[in-house]
Amino acid sequence: MKKIFKISMLCASVLGAQASFANEFWSADRQWLLGDWNGERTALEDKGYKFTASITSESATNLHGGYNDNNTFENAAQLSLGANFDLSKIAGWNNTTAALSITKRDGDALTLSRIKDPRSSTLGNSQEIYGRGKIWRLTQAWIKTGFDDNRVQFKIGRMGMSEDFNASQCEFQNLLLCGGQLGKSIGSIWYNWPVSLWAANVKYQFAPEWSLGVGVYEVNPDNVKTNSNSDGFNLDMNNVEGATIPVELAWKPQLQVFNGLAGEYKIGALYSTAEAKDLKNSKTHDGKYSFWLNAQQQLTQHNADPKRGLFISFNGVINDRATTAVESTQQLALWYKGPFDSRPQDSIALGLANYMVNDRLTDRQTETNESLGYYSYDALATDYTPIQQDELNVELSYSYQWSPALTLKPNLQYIYQPAGVKEVADAWVAGLTLKANF
Repeated sequence: MKKIFKISMLCASVLGAQASFANEFWSADRQWLLGDWNGERTALEDKGYKFTASITSESATNLHGGYNDNNTFENAAQLSLGANFDLSKIAGWNNTTAALSITKRDGDALTLSRIKDPRSSTLGNSQEIYGRGKIWRLTQAWIKTGFDDNRVQFKIGRMGMSEDFNASQCEFQNLLLCGGQLGKSIGSIWYNWPVSLWAANVKYQFAPEWSLGVGVYEVNPDNVKTNSNSDGFNLDMNNVEGATIPVELAWKPQLQVFNGLAGEYKIGALYSTAEAKDLKNSKTHDGKYSFWLNAQQQLTQHNADPKRGLFISFNGVINDRATTAVESTQQLALWYKGPFDSRPQDSIALGLANYMVNDRLTDRQTETNESLGYYSYDALATDYTPIQQDELNVELSYSYQWSPALTLKPNLQYIYQPAGVKEVADAWVAGLTLKANF
């Protein structure tokens, strides 16, 4: 939808007028750009009905380096429409909620047009919102209910995998620095937002600080088709190839730990029953596996405000070497929430993320090229396969929250060895994320 970009730019163009519209349409405490509907919105939420609409725009321009250093500007955008239902209020079903959402993505990616060698498979992306097709998608359609004083929660329906497993904070525009990490390296079996699939999971809080979750998610390539809008609403299970089964143990320390500062630590593993091809030969494996660690901790607190201060996170993934091109990923991030008393909702963040390409893939690429007579990098040959190794992504960003309804996030990114190809010049990218809640 080209209108997404136009609306995003319209939102940005009003940023010089905050004083003129104080406590009005663009006031700093505005919850939604379209307002409270004369009180009807709050009244509906009190009855259990919450409606959401948002536009996210991610723009990027290449400053230096990359495969093609001709400067250009690319924008990717997403429209999300959703509803959440508190069924304890609506129908008297205790501890039960439901969600429904649809999304539409559009735009183009700078990484594809300028940063990486077009003959290489993509590793990172300077605009995390790009991907999974420019189509409408059913992103959520699930119901969740709790038992045993809500210590046991059961969820079933259409959902993304990182909603409940391998979830992490997102303070950045770069793909590997934002959200769940598994979908970036095993995207054939692990589907992040906006893709949904049939699934069920259960989480059990067996102690005040500890919980254990397990889920079953279909592996169905039909869910990631992008030919038409009907692909985004595929509900059949005709081509299911197996199931992905994640297990995750989470620890949330009580307040007396770490000087009373909040944190969360998770370790997890998955096994996919779908057949997987070996990277180097014609062998087919019965399945594949991955392991992960997510850790997030508040390090300092600003003026006794638990929402302000310095935070740190680390996310690591180890994948099955026999079948997975990206052997592992590592992400480290620091961000300071509320750096200025006059801007308590803003944040400044620095993140580093690394893709480690499996040397079994590198060996196969080398062997393929040598069989065609290529013993060094060829910038022109269409049948040459660039040799991929590691890629490092670094981003510095500032999140400026005009109000709960409108956020701007300018950022500067550095990509070392784009797509893991050492012959491609390291790239510098300037980006801007805009999010508007209507």
